[in-house]
Amino acid sequence: MPSSALRIAVFPGDGIGPEVIAPTIEILKLLESRLGGFRLSFQEYPVGAGLYRETGEDISAASFEAARAADAILLGAIGLPDVRLSDGTEIRPHLRMRDEFGLYAGVRPVKAYPNTPRRLLDERAAGIDLIILRESTEGLFFSQGQGEVSETEARETLRITRATTEKLCDVAFRLARRRKSRGGKGRVTCVDKSNVFRAYAFFRQIFRERAAANPDITADCAYVDAMALNLIRQPWEFDVLVMENMFGDILSDLGGGLVGGMGMAPCAEVGDEHGLFQP
Repeated sequence: MPSSALRIAVFPGDGIGPEVIAPTIEILKLLESRLGGFRLSFQEYPVGAGLYRETGEDISAASFEAARAADAILLGAIGLPDVRLSDGTEIRPHLRMRDEFGLYAGVRPVKAYPNTPRRLLDERAAGIDLIILRESTEGLFFSQGQGEVSETEARETLRITRATTEKLCDVAFRLARRRKSRGGKGRVTCVDKSNVFRAYAFFRQIFRERAAANPDITADCAYVDAMALNLIRQPWEFDVLVMENMFGDILSDLGGGLVGGMGMAPCAEVGDEHGLFQP
């Protein structure tokens, strides 16, 4: 443990952010008192579009370094529709955190809980329990802030590397194995668009290589458009879905909608140094 109390850097952010962060902290304090064996120290910092509108920066250098030094970051929500950068995009300090802190694995649970709205009529929807594993530092987000735009066209660059994809796939298989040990399906599905794009064929190739090293886990593949369909038709059939950044961004919101809304769609952004995914 890095200190006597785990230091949590809290960034309530914009919109619904402060509304969800306050009860989250109360729940964490309740767990601390009931479970024992650890202490949590919370320090709040400003971030987001509201701050940008007031000061011209979406996060201060001191706040960013506080996030780097913390044991964990608790982030609410960032962005306001009417606050835009000069290039038409929104502020994105959280994407910078992912890149600089090496938070390549976005773990996004999609689980139906009792006494929450059920969006699908099928009774099996009560058993929805899957994880969308989103790569969070590459993909179509690789060139964010650096795209080429002229009067006649715009270009962005998609990047997929072997090193990051191998690590991401290994995380997927470890998650599936843990879930299998608790009665889960033990299945990992690679979601891509390899029928059209060479980059996604490369992603799928690496997935199949890592699947061969994990023969105890069922491995299969699906195109992202077919997966969007199947997450509406039969989401209860899936276990761990692993995919590129943009696809994970989109499908995780769809997953949240299946189980009650974005308030039921948390995400953990994790990197190697956190040790959560070690064998």
